[in-house]
Amino acid sequence: MDLKLVKSPNSWLSKQVSPFSFNFLNAKEVEEQMVELMIQEGGIGLSANQVSLDAQIFVMKPFLLEDKTPFAIINPQVLEVSKETELMPEGCLSHPGLIIHVSRPKNILVKFLDIEANECIIELTDIDARCFLHEYDHLHGIEFVNRVSKLKLDRAKKKLSKRKKVNG
Repeated sequence: MDLKLVKSPNSWLSKQVSPFSFNFLNAKEVEEQMVELMIQEGGIGLSANQVSLDAQIFVMKPFLLEDKTPFAIINPQVLEVSKETELMPEGCLSHPGLIIHVSRPKNILVKFLDIEANECIIELTDIDARCFLHEYDHLHGIEFVNRVSKLKLDRAKKKLSKRKKVNG
């Protein structure tokens, strides 16, 4: 399997992917390749949609968990979200250079399978919750650009365009 990053515009980014099947895919191999690509591209998360893979899996690099090793999240579910939200800047490997302030819950409780198909339930906060929800959205065909108004998106694109002109 040779995974490559897809960039917007691409129909994969608006596709809702199918549940991950341990019968058809090697979870450890997919995790290794996705983590490698994520690190190579300088990201903290990468979803199956972003590598043209029809499977509910994403990888993320945690900042607030005890173990900071990037890991795969398979067939995720969000069980609870906090009422408290936070407006923070987000970027996306499939939208190089585009930064948008997105409001997301500060804390979440999630359930998923690890690469051994063990069920995991964990609470994530702040940057880890934000990253999880960003990648979770991807699996459902939702991009971070869909989470803001057209006006906010147009402003962010204009800023990016100016930065590109200044930096050549």
